[in-house]
Amino acid sequence: MPQAPIWERDGTLGAIERLLSAAQEGRGRSLFIVAEAGLGKTTMVERVYNAPAGSFRIGVGRGDAAESSLPFGTIDQALRGLGFRRPTDAKSVRQPPLQARATRLYAAEQFLEGLPSPSLILLDDLHWADEDSLALLSFICRRIGSLPIALIGTLRPWPPSALNMLAPLVTNGDATVEQLMPLTAGAAAEMLNERAGTTISGPSAERAAAMAAGNPLLLEQIASSVRRGQGLPEADSDGAPATNALLRARFTDVAAEGMRYAQAASVLGTRFRPMIATAMAELSEENGDRALEALCRGGVFDTSTPGWAQFAHPLLQQLVYDEIPAPLRARWHARAFRLLVAAGADTDESAEHAARSGAIGDPDAIRVLALAGRTALREGAIARAKQRLEAAAGLAGSRADAALLLDLGEALLDSGDGRGAIAAARRLLDLSDLTDPQRIAGQRILGRALFTRGAHAEAADAFKEAVTTALRSDQSEAVRALLDAAFIAWPSGGPALATPLLEQARELATESSPRLRLRADTAWAFSAFVGGDPAGITVLEGAVREALANPEADTTDFAWSWGTLGTYGNMAKWTERFADATRAYEIGMQAAERMGLPVAIAAVAVMHGDTCIRTGRLREALELADRATMLADLAPERAFWAAIIHAYTLADMGRMEESAEWQRQATALAEPDDQWAGHLWLLHTEAVLAMHDRRTADACALFDRLRVLADHLQILEPCIVPWSGDAIAAYLYGGRVGDARGACPAAFHASSPSAAGRRSSRRAIRRRAAASSTRRSAWRRRAGCRCWSRASATGWAPSCGDRARTGRRGRSCDARWSSRRDAARRAGRRKPAPSSR
Repeated sequence: MPQAPIWERDGTLGAIERLLSAAQEGRGRSLFIVAEAGLGKTTMVERVYNAPAGSFRIGVGRGDAAESSLPFGTIDQALRGLGFRRPTDAKSVRQPPLQARATRLYAAEQFLEGLPSPSLILLDDLHWADEDSLALLSFICRRIGSLPIALIGTLRPWPPSALNMLAPLVTNGDATVEQLMPLTAGAAAEMLNERAGTTISGPSAERAAAMAAGNPLLLEQIASSVRRGQGLPEADSDGAPATNALLRARFTDVAAEGMRYAQAASVLGTRFRPMIATAMAELSEENGDRALEALCRGGVFDTSTPGWAQFAHPLLQQLVYDEIPAPLRARWHARAFRLLVAAGADTDESAEHAARSGAIGDPDAIRVLALAGRTALREGAIARAKQRLEAAAGLAGSRADAALLLDLGEALLDSGDGRGAIAAARRLLDLSDLTDPQRIAGQRILGRALFTRGAHAEAADAFKEAVTTALRSDQSEAVRALLDAAFIAWPSGGPALATPLLEQARELATESSPRLRLRADTAWAFSAFVGGDPAGITVLEGAVREALANPEADTTDFAWSWGTLGTYGNMAKWTERFADATRAYEIGMQAAERMGLPVAIAAVAVMHGDTCIRTGRLREALELADRATMLADLAPERAFWAAIIHAYTLADMGRMEESAEWQRQATALAEPDDQWAGHLWLLHTEAVLAMHDRRTADACALFDRLRVLADHLQILEPCIVPWSGDAIAAYLYGGRVGDARGACPAAFHASSPSAAGRRSSRRAIRRRAAASSTRRSAWRRRAGCRCWSRASATGWAPSCGDRARTGRRGRSCDARWSSRRDAARRAGRRKPAPSSR
């Protein structure tokens, strides 16, 4: 059947054709059509849907006021149309909301990457889409560039959320926008004559076109009037907009019962259940059916979908809804809520009306909103959860209970609203009838929220109060609070602050569950190891056995930590047991991929990337860093570390300009607190780049700052941030032999007090100082292991990491030297690039 003609849309149709052709060639793109209501957005979607699709699989999602209430609703419609089914999580541990969100987005990406043929995603009326759907849409648009996928979306400029989402996509080249304009006078007259089936005189056509303002929907309304023999409609004498006058023409012959039915339907949304509309309008079934039939004949409703009816155009719904007085609208929403609950409708649909009802104190409305919010939290729809829980708390007022305020605090915290989370937590803690578990949970939310706002001292106080409360009734909760306190202590205080907290947690955990005891032991062992205490190594060796046997259980910890596998892998790597580290990371990565956990995948990619750098597998390190970067919007806390791995790897490869660019990106992603531990890596990479540029004084100044920060944080194991070898080189080139001696790990490391080792190190520095005058063997020394002084012939006193090594030092250093030598030869250099770490 030939498609109806359209006017002045050739540019948009051409853009669609180019989009589809590119997708068939494997070059995915997104196209968004923006226009005011009635200008033909849906017509464009229908034109594409009804055209011969060829090899395209098509998924369609349509936004409306009801659909927007469902978390991820608009996008889920389209993905389900392509065959997407969310992976079941019935047997998995419940994920934190942020991780559940990341898992959902990652599952959608993996599904699209696995589609066997070109696919087309059509999304209509995106201005109604919820914020979580828009986040998923933005995520997809940034990832289909190399896939045979075309995406077309339509939206109005208002509400602005969808339009605001487009701006960065267009700027980055991930999407294009076509804007539909009103028809010109000539095209409007031509369309009017074609649709009316008769010839309208010039002046009359001009008057009709002016009344419709070039809007195809309104021109259709005028043509319909002409076909029915009613002539051209007149504008309202009361000065109402011409749009309203033309749309009201569809209600000319509607009786009072019919208008009441239309009002009830407009409250339910653009799509509604006829039985609910009949009950809302307080009509009998017979009268309701009669009203529905009359409105369908008048072109107001369409009933092509079984069990549902919908307005023929959203503007008709908006016209009727806007003319209902606001207080009456609230009562109608309250009635809709009651009827939908009684009919067993979806909780989210009922909650939308509860939120609009303004039913302050209504226990049923509060309960449904809270339930919808908690469901959204479990699904990772954090924006929707926040909206629902805020509405529930608003209706509850001073009677909001502890469970509701706890969920609200969690949603606000996960949405990034630290200020709101602090207010919710304090509102909770002001309740007089709190149980100890509720008070502890509130204090922990308050501590985390204060930490996100930069109030570190107040956050520490909140966790201290949580520990004090928990010690009265539940030592396990005290352990969890101490683990939280240690977690926030790390960035600004390192092992100096974290280790005492973890020692207390470990003592209290002796009576806790095996899993919590393992967490406490692992956290303490890591902190002790970083602080120079070799006792942590033995504890980690014992803890890792369980994690290797059940990696799925351990991998879920990556949302807030490295998990046992990650911590063990780091310790093995820092003691140059690279085979053990690689095994732990590979098992962790496989488990994370099986479970579809992007946060864990990014975490392992960063940690294993560092191992690859240390063993000279630079290409693999870059691939892992790239993978972590691709997942940065799902695991933003890993973005900084992915940039650091890029900077180190590229410097080792001699690609110094690229390394400098990644160093700048890492700086932009870093925490602003000067005492943050990540600044150790930043200072090291910046100093290495300064050395490469022969800015010796700048490099020495950077290493001065690094030494002070490492000492303050008590990060004393020199293999973790292996800067000492580069610092010695910089100081020697700068003529600062005394500082070179002070930077030697044997002198710096508190756990290596061997007198013979100190003497050996001092002799090594003297020999290097003599050699530096002629720059003899400088490149060879720089190409050693991560702490190159260990790989030299002179040796030095052992750190705690050295005491755990098994004699593979020379082989790993030779591998790194050979890798850099070969890379240098391929690049046409005579010497390898300097080591970056």
